[in-house]
Amino acid sequence: MARVQMTQRGFEQLRNKLKHFKEVELPRLEKALGDARELGDLSENSEFETARQEIWVVESQIGELEKALSSAEIIKADQIMRDRVDLGAVVEAIDLDKKFKDLFMLVGEGETRTDYDTVSSSSPLGQAILGRKIGETVEFDAPRGKIRYKITKIEYP
Repeated sequence: MARVQMTQRGFEQLRNKLKHFKEVELPRLEKALGDARELGDLSENSEFETARQEIWVVESQIGELEKALSSAEIIKADQIMRDRVDLGAVVEAIDLDKKFKDLFMLVGEGETRTDYDTVSSSSPLGQAILGRKIGETVEFDAPRGKIRYKITKIEYP
């Protein structure tokens, strides 16, 4: 199984999300399914069908989270060369064609942050900037075509 790099914070987020699904969402939906089953005829019971579908979605998400956690390779702060873009870096870059400044955090696959816009390290932009230094220009393919960014700042909050 391929290892998926992520920060410790991202790993904790996924683990907390998994715990929430298992300990809160799944029991709530199982209760809703049981309550709907008690209403009688299941062939015309929309509450039963809705609860069943929601359980399927949550169980699917649980499986994805368990897979992500089992394949996680946590990148520790002391492994990061802070003069280069790595996981957890907040990157400021200028789109050389559109002439606008962009600010985002590079995160591992499946990680999210509420305090920054994020770019996954497995995305075309993430792959292009990983390991790059301030002043370097990267080019990558995006849905809108080729994009060129110049890295102007790298910070590790």
